[in-house]
Amino acid sequence: MLMARQSRDLPPVTESDILGPSEAFRHGMDYYSHTKHVRVMIEGLASTKPTTLACMHGSAWRGDGAKLLRDLADALSA
Repeated sequence: MLMARQSRDLPPVTESDILGPSEAFRHGMDYYSHTKHVRVMIEGLASTKPTTLACMHGSAWRGDGAKLLRDLADALSA
């Protein structure tokens, strides 16, 4: 119930940084796949040149989705 109340205070679409907070969370939880093919998989998504990215729960992000996905691939490959 608390999460539902808090999510109403967040914008439905944001253009601010989402990779930094996501990476901070990932390093604390280590919840991503450890596949050796992550760059190839993410490049396939980036090649579609998305302008809006969204996850199942939370706000959507608007901007250069291809760049953001490639930045994510860099972070996951590091």
